[in-house]
Amino acid sequence: MVGFSLIYLENLSVNHTFVAKMTKKVIVIGAGVAGLSAAIYSRRAGYSVTVYEKGNCPGGVSTSWVRQGYTFDGGIHWLVGSSSRFQPFHKRWQETGALQENNPVIYSDPFFVFKSGDVSLRLWRDIDQLIKELVSFAPEDKKTLNTLKRHVQIIGTYMPAPQGPWDLVKMVIRLPLFVSLLIYLLRTSTRKYTERFSNPTVREMLSAILNPDQNALSIIATLTGYTMGDNGFPLGGSRRLADNMEQTALKAGCQFFYRSKVEKICIEDGSVKGVWVNNTFQKAEHVIVAMDTCTALQTLLEKPLHERWARKLQKGTDSEHCSLLSLGIKKDLSYLPSVMRIHLKESVKMAGHEYSTLWVYHYSSQEGYVPKGCSSLTILFQGDTYDYWKKAKEDDTYVAKKKTFTQKATQLLENYLPEIVGNIAVTDLATPITYERYCGCYRGGYMGIWHAKTLPPRVPAKSSTIRGLHFAGMRTFMSGGLPIAVQSGYYAAKSI
Repeated sequence: MVGFSLIYLENLSVNHTFVAKMTKKVIVIGAGVAGLSAAIYSRRAGYSVTVYEKGNCPGGVSTSWVRQGYTFDGGIHWLVGSSSRFQPFHKRWQETGALQENNPVIYSDPFFVFKSGDVSLRLWRDIDQLIKELVSFAPEDKKTLNTLKRHVQIIGTYMPAPQGPWDLVKMVIRLPLFVSLLIYLLRTSTRKYTERFSNPTVREMLSAILNPDQNALSIIATLTGYTMGDNGFPLGGSRRLADNMEQTALKAGCQFFYRSKVEKICIEDGSVKGVWVNNTFQKAEHVIVAMDTCTALQTLLEKPLHERWARKLQKGTDSEHCSLLSLGIKKDLSYLPSVMRIHLKESVKMAGHEYSTLWVYHYSSQEGYVPKGCSSLTILFQGDTYDYWKKAKEDDTYVAKKKTFTQKATQLLENYLPEIVGNIAVTDLATPITYERYCGCYRGGYMGIWHAKTLPPRVPAKSSTIRGLHFAGMRTFMSGGLPIAVQSGYYAAKSI
């Protein structure tokens, strides 16, 4: 129903339901990917939609920023659903206009290079090529590596949409194996799964794909995505994807208000009445909370939400954290792999956390990202350092400690990438406090963690006790990420 004109509405003599919906207002809190998705689908269902975002641009965690001509991308590293084979995520990206001609998807191969000392191992998208390289390096792990390949193939039978009758036959044949493997992977952490490998470098490489605290299904599903032709990178990165979604919403008739922080959700007699934003009351029949649900429960409601899932979430939740160091380099580094995992010779303690692996991304080949002949690097320091940075903020040492962290991290990276020595033009450090400040992330975590031996926490799209209250975005599904965000926005809109 996108693009209906007022004249066309006047000629609709029978579609009273649609006209009735137009008189009902939906307020979406947050213009991240979940909020953009919720706004688009709500508007297409016929509702009047207004989006309030406390920041100055769309995207939320899916964002990038510019420093002295260098663009640093803090969101997408790979996009699940970039391939048409991976439904329904791909369908959502298409329906929301996230993927268009202006951001074609590239599929780098190898996806990343793992460096440990003098050893470099490549994560190829072709599973046979990947296993062949790893077996050549670590023949003692041949049997276990072939088991890994088998696991990827079994999970891969059920991840993409079936392409024909033979795919359906394979799904039926492999169902018992799939169920038993699924149970095993959900009960096993990635760290425990990688301990099966004898060679320490192979263990380190596989552990570096994702947070090893996630359940083992996460690593197998991710490898499956690579090998099945998914997990690409849309050109233009995080902001272009978010901008595309915003344009889709605007064309549909959604209204956006930036620098507009929602302070409270107004609830009376068990129903949503609207929100307080910038000290002004805005009436609405439905409110979709499309921000970190944990933060929202603690800040936006006058009274606790008496629902089982909410009581658990209000006590807090485990999250993925990182400090993101961005560097503008006065040198063309396009000869380097676009993604590297660098295993440190010795672990290093910074901001109260021990680091053994650096996640390095560079964007020399991204048009418009950097001045000509230059490069931008982002380095993820994975680990929960929120308390360290929070204390620094409180005792007024935050700026000084950011400077110390940046200097130490830069010197550390120079040991492994000597070509950047003397060529660093710009530095920028985002800490968990940054994620908390700009995105409202609980304890500065950018997504949740789905641990082994636990059921994934699930936030319902619709409150069972408050009429008109809906949820999308971070914490609604575990472990999270942009595909979960776009899907949760769809579910929230459908629940109205």
